[in-house]
Amino acid sequence: MRILGHSSKKLVIFLVIFAPALLAFMVFGGRGLVQIYQLKIERDKIRASNTVLNEENTKIVDKIARLRHNKEEIEKIAREDLGLAKKGEIIYQFEK
Repeated sequence: MRILGHSSKKLVIFLVIFAPALLAFMVFGGRGLVQIYQLKIERDKIRASNTVLNEENTKIVDKIARLRHNKEEIEKIAREDLGLAKKGEIIYQFEK
């Protein structure tokens, strides 16, 4: 009793060999699932980094606007960051 013909046997053998090779290529190949997964992880990290950078840029733009239009902001930075004082002021420094 013959279930498969000669050409059917060749097809089955071909599929048994070809299917795993195709599957391996799809998973590990040049644009395989592994690389796609790694690229998605990298993309998510870059997006998160971009979000942080955009927030920092917004803060810097706001600070620039305050410095351009607010004299008190410039004075505050001169006092706190540079240790400057107005004429006649005495600065006391304490050790921490």
